[in-house]
Order: sequence, then C-alpha cells, then structure tokens
Amino acid sequence: MTRPSLGLTPQRRTLLAIWALWVVVVIAFQAISAERVRLVRPDYAVSWSSWETELGNNLFKDYLNEDFLNQQVAWDSEYYLGIAVGGYDDPIAGTATDPDTNKEIPRNYSFFPFYPALIRIVAVPLSLIGLNAIATATLAGLIISLLGTLAGIFALDDLIRRRLPKNERDGAEATSLSTRAVTYLLIFPGALFFAQIYTEGLFIGLAFGAMALAMRGRWAVTTALATAATLTRAHGVLLVVPLAIIWWESGGGATVGAALGELRRRRFAPTLRAVLPLLAIALPIVVHLLWRTSALGEGWARLQEFYFGRGYLSITKSIASLIEGAAYAWEYGREALVTYVLDRASFLLALVGSLALLRSRQIAIAAFSLALVAASTFSGDHQSTIRYMAIVPALPIWLAGLGRRVWFDRIWSLGCTLLLALLLMLFSRDFWVA
Repeated sequence: MTRPSLGLTPQRRTLLAIWALWVVVVIAFQAISAERVRLVRPDYAVSWSSWETELGNNLFKDYLNEDFLNQQVAWDSEYYLGIAVGGYDDPIAGTATDPDTNKEIPRNYSFFPFYPALIRIVAVPLSLIGLNAIATATLAGLIISLLGTLAGIFALDDLIRRRLPKNERDGAEATSLSTRAVTYLLIFPGALFFAQIYTEGLFIGLAFGAMALAMRGRWAVTTALATAATLTRAHGVLLVVPLAIIWWESGGGATVGAALGELRRRRFAPTLRAVLPLLAIALPIVVHLLWRTSALGEGWARLQEFYFGRGYLSITKSIASLIEGAAYAWEYGREALVTYVLDRASFLLALVGSLALLRSRQIAIAAFSLALVAASTFSGDHQSTIRYMAIVPALPIWLAGLGRRVWFDRIWSLGCTLLLALLLMLFSRDFWVA
C-alpha cells in the first residue's frame, strides 16, 4: 500500500480541509462584519471595556493601528508585535509603575518570548514582500498562529486514536470521533483567538504535539516541544503533569531500573535513552524557573500581580474576582451578563469534560486539562476564561463522545457557531479602534 502524498492520511486531509475552511470563514467574516456592523460605544461587557471602547482610545497604540490584517489584532496583540518588532524594552509599549518600588517596568515584560521570537524569525523572509515592519510582523504572527492550530488539530487526532484499542485506531469510529473533536475545537467561541495575534494557536500545537509524541515514545522531539510551550505561555509548565503520567504508564519506572543495571555494566546508550523522558518531564519546570528568575521573568511576575491582577494560585483573589464580576454583570446587565455567563459556562464545560475523561481512565489528558482549568480559574482576575478554556484538550474530546447523539451534534454546532460569530464581530476593528 502506497503512502499518501505529503505523508497525509485520508483523515488528515479531511482535517486539513476543515482547518482551511475555518481559516477562510473566520478571516472573511471578520473583514465583512467590520464593514457591515457598527456597535454602540462604550461597551460594558467587562470592567475595563468601557474605556477601551471609547472613541479614539487606540489612536496612540501604533501596533494596533496598522491597516493590514487589522482585524487580527487587538488587546494583547500590541505586546506580541511590540516585542517582535521593537524588543522587550521598546519605548512605544510604555511602562507601568510598580506600586511597591516605584520602579518603571516596560509593559512588554508581561509576555513570554517564544511567540514574538518566532514572529521575528518568520518576518525575515516575509520582509521581501515589501510591507512595513508592523504589517510584516502581523502577517508572520498570523501564519504562526494558524499553523500552530493545524499542528494542534493533527495532534488532537493522534491523541484521540491512541485512547482506542490498536485494532480500532484506523476504523470508522475513530475517524468520526476525530472529525467531531476537531470541529468542536474550532467552533468553540474561544477558538477565535487561534486566528489572531495571540499565543493560543501556537500553544495547542506545541502542547498537544508534546503529549502525542510522548505517547509514541518520541521523547527527543517531546523535549523540544515542551520547552517551547513553556516559553510560550505560563500554562506550559503544566506539561510536567501529563508527560510524567505518560512516562509512568508506558513502564518508565521499570525502564529506569533496567537502565541502571546497564550503567553498572558500563553500557551508556540504554541509560541515556531512559534518562531522555525524565529530561522532557523536568524541563518545563526548569525552564520556567530559569525564566522566572531572569530580569524578564521578574518583570513578568510583578506586572501580572499589580497590572493584570493575576498570580500563581491566587485562590482568595480569584474568589473575590468571581463575586465582584457577578456583581458587575448584575449592575450593568445585558453585555456584561452575557460575557460573565459565557465565561462561567466555558469553565463548567471544561471542568465536566476533564472529569469525564478522568472517569474513563484517560488519565494524562484529563490531568493536564484539570491542571489548565485550575491554573486559569485560580490565577486571580476571572476574565478571559472562555479564551483559556479553548486550549483544554479534554473539552473537544469529551464533546466528540457526546456528539454521537445527532441532536447534541446539531445543537452544539449551531449554538457555538452563532456565539463565535458574535465574538468575531466584537473583535472587529470598528469596535475596538476609532
């Protein structure tokens, strides 16, 4: 039997087609909606959106005012593009004053380096097109986000198939589950950030890919992906959880014992092969700690605390934020209530999906998903939950199982498509930029 062209199985060609269609629909919808919809200013969806949507608010935010692909940039995109084009100390980004030390910290320090570094690298060949620096960086960032999402889709397909018995991995049921899971992943409202200058698309490619390759025993590549994921988002350090479980379930303890015996016989190759998975497991923690103790990491931690209201397992602050958010939503009504309910609903869905996979003994994926849910929920400020839940792998996998029921498949697809369309309109330039 001949291998499919480009190494793509028929199912992966289907997933590639779904991804390509999704890319066209998202980008085209954003462009069209910006020309056809005029939303009322200011917006009170969250506490800070009222001033963010005031007329002229973004006039002096250079990285958000470039016309080229402007629908794909908003909010945090300013920092990713700023770091890629001007570096961490780029004066255009401005600074924030640490209330404890009165020290000025560049606001670009708020974000991890891998995504901006990739943007800078990819922008080099793209500069031949003749676009200005910001436009080139925007195009590079979008390409990285979209390709990262595609890699995450392929990895999700692999993760789904490996939960099934070997003789069923290429069967119709596996193909059906894979197709539904990928579709649910892409139409989940928070998935709009996969097609923006944000890290979510790249992260799922790295994180899902690391888990899929670990399950295949390809620990050298897993080590590289896990390290890159750790330098992409704070969530990357949580990869230590699924990688350790995958290693243990594949007989890692016995492998180490055998390798130590080989070491006593001065046979080093087996020992090195046994140690490699342990390196992949440990590196997310090591890399995160090295980053955290650097000048950039120190600035990141301070900005997260006093500027963004976030931190490691800030349980008390998180509970207070949830209560304050509910009070704010009740006071301002409509858009605030819708936003609050969507955030809370996405959390509940991700939590239930993670627990469902835990119950069905899919321990590695479930544990990583629960870690993502817990870290996001107890990071302090309750906002952006729907975005954080988009990277939880248990959610589309669990929903794919429920999608065996035709009524659920249709209702979920229709509901999420409508919500995604609404959020895409809210993300459009004419809403956020004067």
